Amino acid sequence: MSETLTPMMRQYRRIKSELPGDVVLFFRLGDFYEMFFDDAKRAAPVLDIALTKRNNVPMCGVPHHALESYLAKMVRAGLKVAICDQVEEASASKGIVRREVERIVTPGTVTGEEQLSSSENNFLLSVYKSGESAAVALMDLSTGLFFGEELSDVSQLRDAVARHAPSECLVTEEQAEKEGLAAAIRTSAGDQVTLCEDWTFEYDTARDTLVRHFGMQSLEGLGCEGNAAVAGAAGGLLYHVRDGLRRNVDHVRSFSLRSTGDRMVLDETTIKNLNLIPTQGDGGANLLKVLDATKTAMGARKLRQWLLVPPARINEINNRHDAVQKFFDDRGLLADLRAACADVRDIERLITRIAAGGGNARDLRAVGRSLANVPALKTLFAAEKLPLLKELSGALVPLPEIVDLIERTIVEEPPLAVKEGGVIAEGVSPELDELREIAVSGRKWLAEFQVREQERTGIKNLKVRHNKVHGYYIEISKGQVENAPEEYERRQTLVNAERFITPELKEYENKIVGASDKANAMEYEMFAELRDKVA
Repeated sequence: MSETLTPMMRQYRRIKSELPGDVVLFFRLGDFYEMFFDDAKRAAPVLDIALTKRNNVPMCGVPHHALESYLAKMVRAGLKVAICDQVEEASASKGIVRREVERIVTPGTVTGEEQLSSSENNFLLSVYKSGESAAVALMDLSTGLFFGEELSDVSQLRDAVARHAPSECLVTEEQAEKEGLAAAIRTSAGDQVTLCEDWTFEYDTARDTLVRHFGMQSLEGLGCEGNAAVAGAAGGLLYHVRDGLRRNVDHVRSFSLRSTGDRMVLDETTIKNLNLIPTQGDGGANLLKVLDATKTAMGARKLRQWLLVPPARINEINNRHDAVQKFFDDRGLLADLRAACADVRDIERLITRIAAGGGNARDLRAVGRSLANVPALKTLFAAEKLPLLKELSGALVPLPEIVDLIERTIVEEPPLAVKEGGVIAEGVSPELDELREIAVSGRKWLAEFQVREQERTGIKNLKVRHNKVHGYYIEISKGQVENAPEEYERRQTLVNAERFITPELKEYENKIVGASDKANAMEYEMFAELRDKVA
């Protein structure tokens, strides 16, 4: 059977065989991501696209530039998707283009704007038991938030799921059934439970995963040295995301163990009876809706967490109440604060995309505009005497050099694509400006060349055109072909026209295309360097 497969289909089969059976493979072919066989049958109705057949193989596809919107549909349907991209240029390949799975996206690990609610964290939860102890770990990959909670029994697992509403839950294959943990999990995405290999959660492996990631000698600083349940849940989750799903976790910089002494633990019944957050059947009446006048997406998520995990220590409660009272009494200060926050974008999620190499130039501009507000916020809090406000002032670190670098480097309204030019501002690089000028003057020369050739040959409908296959060429209708000069070299014959090339046109094509390609490559290199610096 394998002998009859094309090299491309053999490559597809090999990559598909290395993935878990429940993962749909988006396989990059040119400008499309294609799906084949059962993957195509599963994806086509979800994406509302046509299911076709070629050589009796079911297939469907989506344009590569619209990946995120189609990915959002797949994730909302509870499906897992592997993104397989070309990792070399077709022109540089001697045989079939090399392809690799860049990442696997699941409901609990989405990071794209189109797939997320700006006002809620998107949690991936893992649970692990060791002897009589149990713990959960939660990660929001879109923001880098990573923390753990100890559990006293299975009922607290249900409460943790209700409180944090994870999109997906991880449990080891053995404990899912033996300990009854899978049955205790009900997620907001409809029982999205993923089974993991047991050894990745075992203490020695999990500990090694954590200390290597955070660059520590032990887990003392994380508060879970010797705690097999917490370390297992956290290390197993981190291993699954980083190694299993091949996701970048460099922005996950800390892990905290939330103590029951510091926070009130609200059970599922309390959350529902107090109408703290939106739930089915609440008719839109809940405390979060009443209180949420936040100006930023980060603030909205923070407020939700404060309601679900309120402080239990009197000092923290009093400090927060004093700060709220200050803003209530001083409406001028409140207005200044809200004005300073008005242009602050979702820095947590922006930086995650940028650090993972997926951010675009608009994301960088948004970070720059957001950071430009930090000095005003810092000054606003520094003048106040309340402990919490002074603490906030000390925590804010202005980065004027980054703001200035972004403003000077990126054009004010950059395009979405980062590899097609138009991203870097004029004056940043003299060499780039020169290449752009060559490309622009070359296009002007082409327009003048067309007019000159029309006049010289007397062929008024002569056109200078371009396509990716043949480059620049002269097109003359069939009725005028006999008037073409002898030096015109025939390139292609069409039904109604002939296409020609001349040495002069070929020479300018090399100048224009070469300059344009070099400029685009240089722009992308400069953009990537800036993106890494910002991250």
